[in-house]
Amino acid sequence: MTPRTLRVLLLVGLGWVHAQAAPSGAPETVGAPGLMRDPGFESVPAGPQAATGMREGWEVQRTGRDVILDRLLVACVADASRARSGRKCLSLSIPKDTVGFEFVTVGHRVRLAAGKEYEASVWVRWPAGPDAAPRGAAGTATGRSAIISFWARHREGTGHFAGRDVWLVDNRWRRLDFRFRPPDPDQRTLVYLSLLPNQTPADTTVLIDDFNLTEHPDAVAAEPRKGNIVRDSDFGGQRPGAVGPPWSFANMGGTRISGRVVEQAGGRVFIMAMGEATSNFESAQLWQHVDLREGARYEVSCRMRWDNFAPGAPAPIVNYGIYHEPSGTWYGPVDQVLEKTKDWKTYRFSHIPPFGGRWKLYVQLNGWGNFGKGVTVSLDDFTCVPK
Repeated sequence: MTPRTLRVLLLVGLGWVHAQAAPSGAPETVGAPGLMRDPGFESVPAGPQAATGMREGWEVQRTGRDVILDRLLVACVADASRARSGRKCLSLSIPKDTVGFEFVTVGHRVRLAAGKEYEASVWVRWPAGPDAAPRGAAGTATGRSAIISFWARHREGTGHFAGRDVWLVDNRWRRLDFRFRPPDPDQRTLVYLSLLPNQTPADTTVLIDDFNLTEHPDAVAAEPRKGNIVRDSDFGGQRPGAVGPPWSFANMGGTRISGRVVEQAGGRVFIMAMGEATSNFESAQLWQHVDLREGARYEVSCRMRWDNFAPGAPAPIVNYGIYHEPSGTWYGPVDQVLEKTKDWKTYRFSHIPPFGGRWKLYVQLNGWGNFGKGVTVSLDDFTCVPK
């Protein structure tokens, strides 16, 4: 998970400021090919969109200091030559002097149905980008780019996530999409797109159009397995020291985050430790691949303990969830804020895969997500149980 995702998911969880950009009406329901009202923004009034309370239709959220808030902009562009289709599109803009938790978001809440699969999609464009991607351009924090965070969050924007971050490196229209099945459809799902600052911020504007959510036919595979499908779930098959198969551990962007198996109270646990002032670019991940069936429901859990807990210290963020590598999509809590206790706690989520095959069950520590504070966390008893 990227540092930008940590930024956006934490703040979306802390609260939203919204704007109405379409007429209000009955709550969204399933049944139409497209579930978002006015996906092409054709009925949105031209010009800047003012922030109001939560309403039906499109919502706009701005997060930043008072001095910068008026320059975190969402505007309706009434210019067919700039739209991908129709007469209008939206522009999202952030200034060069953004810092940390400052970004702008557009979203829509939709009531979904149990046992259905959905595809969120949007077309995006970075007009200031080059005509073609520079050699070697990729999804990294370095280099010139526009960073888009495209997610769905269940339970009225307070539950678990599905989605991904994308780096735009040229000026062409690009379609983004991801699929998901709502694990708790009794409340609306918030589907949203954010424009985030890079690690070296710059004036950035992106255009978005044809932002929609569609329902797909059911495709459910039988799941004959019972019980926990995670192998060596309690590290009982490991020796103290470096972890081995079926588990893997790796550093990204640096080596200041350690991971090791430790003998403890007659059993074994895995400890991840991140030093003070770890670089924003550094991460480390523990993972295991599991084979999942499309449309089956799984209950996933992991016990975690905040080993260097201190009263009054900010709770650390542990990246935790399940990842589909072929589509580049993350599911689950994603950024799990640990409870403020020194005791073991079990963190759970439900997952209904939109794809069958190999998935990555993971836990990760990120330098950026913990604000320069040292963090030590013990992990044990991973489960992924068909239900």
